[in-house]
Amino acid sequence: MDNGSGYVIYVFDTETTGLDPVENDVIEISMCRLSMNNPDDIDQKTWLIKPINPMAIDDIALRVNKHKREDLLHFTKFGKENYKEPEDVVAEIEQWMAEDEVSIIDRVAAGQNIDFDLRFIKELWKKVGSENTFPFSVENGNRTFDTKMFAMMIDLCTGRRRRFYNLGALVSAFGVKKLKAHRADADTKMTTDLMVKMLTPLFSVIREVFKDCYSDKDQ
Repeated sequence: MDNGSGYVIYVFDTETTGLDPVENDVIEISMCRLSMNNPDDIDQKTWLIKPINPMAIDDIALRVNKHKREDLLHFTKFGKENYKEPEDVVAEIEQWMAEDEVSIIDRVAAGQNIDFDLRFIKELWKKVGSENTFPFSVENGNRTFDTKMFAMMIDLCTGRRRRFYNLGALVSAFGVKKLKAHRADADTKMTTDLMVKMLTPLFSVIREVFKDCYSDKDQ
């Protein structure tokens, strides 16, 4: 991937079988890869994943994300053909991400309420025995970008308040095209468009104003 210079951003969203990253599993993950040097050049991939712990599938979660239990458990032709084994998906994601040709510290994990999705994908890598090849350096919150928190920063700068910080509310507020919610591919695309919409008008100003706030050790 020719990103010029700087970070490669991976905006992602997951759908899961529940709210506990240890007990529950990722069943859908979608990623958009881009650089703010060329934000129109977006590569998006989506994977459907067979759950590791079928006993922990929460019906409430399925009602929200619209995945079907019979598909997840490979009881249907569609399920067998589309929901891949988790270790195969992890390998595919790592292979796809390697195309960026950057080091792990030059990748940014981004999303809406990113901590939730990060906990789940880190646990996914751990469950399949690939914890040591996790493709992000995000310990202690390093190299993460949360659109919800960035919206709060904008509010702090403008002195204005908003009632809601969920993805639907922010997409509407910032004039981003709405897609079908609660599926990872649509939520990832909306989050990516939201991030670009918020950052683009600030990009040149920030680069100029804060260009000298780095030490030689940062380079």
